[in-house]
Amino acid sequence: MNKISFFHCADTHLDSPFSSLSSKPGLPALRRRQLLDTFMKMIDLAKSEKPDFLFIAGDLFEHEYARLATISAIDSAFAAIPGTRVVMIAGNHDPEAADSFYLTYKWSPNVYFLGESQESIFFEDKNTEVFGLGWGPGYGQKDRLETMVPDRGRINILLFHGDIDLDIGVRDYNSVPAAVLKAGGFDYVAAGHNHRLRESMGNGLIFNPGSLEPLGFDEPGKHGYFTGEAGVSQAPVVKFMEISRTMYETLEFDITGLSSDNEVIEGLKNKASGTDVLYRIILRGKRPVDYYPSVSLLESGLAKSILFARIVDESSADIALEDLSVMKGLKGAFVRNILGKIEKAGSDDERILLEKALHYGLEAIDNGKIETAGGEIL
Repeated sequence: MNKISFFHCADTHLDSPFSSLSSKPGLPALRRRQLLDTFMKMIDLAKSEKPDFLFIAGDLFEHEYARLATISAIDSAFAAIPGTRVVMIAGNHDPEAADSFYLTYKWSPNVYFLGESQESIFFEDKNTEVFGLGWGPGYGQKDRLETMVPDRGRINILLFHGDIDLDIGVRDYNSVPAAVLKAGGFDYVAAGHNHRLRESMGNGLIFNPGSLEPLGFDEPGKHGYFTGEAGVSQAPVVKFMEISRTMYETLEFDITGLSSDNEVIEGLKNKASGTDVLYRIILRGKRPVDYYPSVSLLESGLAKSILFARIVDESSADIALEDLSVMKGLKGAFVRNILGKIEKAGSDDERILLEKALHYGLEAIDNGKIETAGGEIL
């Protein structure tokens, strides 16, 4: 056997709790179903394309939340592709703990797990040895890389879960330089852990598909898996397959000229669309001094038109501060004091907080009370 064909995925995080989306009832459960649906879609493609191997490079599921029903469902899917050998390693979210489903579940005959008790397996009919470098309970296993000695007469594959060229000290997630992996004698390194797509590292030897579905606003770009071929001492031929159904998108929206939550909602409805998009919306621009956006009302107002919205208000009040600052009395002194602090602000977050303090302070001086964005009187 001179070549093998494969699918390579990682970081599915099945049964993830999605607690950050809990503000919208039913959405965490929907996202969990979407993760499983996308994984099953990949298995269906494997059923028709019949790759020799399916490599899963860690974090297949969330150890603390994974349900037996989910494990049983994916194992049934594996059993439906008996001609494809499924080889898995543990990640830092599904470590090789004593109670892990990797060790306690009776997987189908075509499913193989590589870990501490078995770091590699040789498939003689494919002339292929697959090595696994995954994650134990609370620690990485990169030291085992030193014991792996590939036979150069075979096709050698390494499944790896960890950082590549990202040494971050005490938070070391199996950090290994790409040069070290390249020098290890492997014909393909199927990596996982980084949720963003990284292709052709180590001069075209190391590939990281990213999460199968995006899991947060810090995971922009394409998401999916790799298909490819690998051979003895040959450069692998690899293609990325985009498969995700959901997108996380950050949208900046200028509210200058708008003076109510209803106007902002209508404006956002024209900008944010798509039933499978989760939005992080940043409000910018100048607003009237007597209007302060209610984040909760804006989010609930968009709930029926889009899948999810998280509003971040970074707008500022359109106040003639120069005029106010030269006034005598309490109002002028207050404005001058806050303006001085704003000039010395060390970050945008601090500046925004001070601008909010200025808005509420002026309202309190003028009206003797403060009406919060939610309508509560202080």
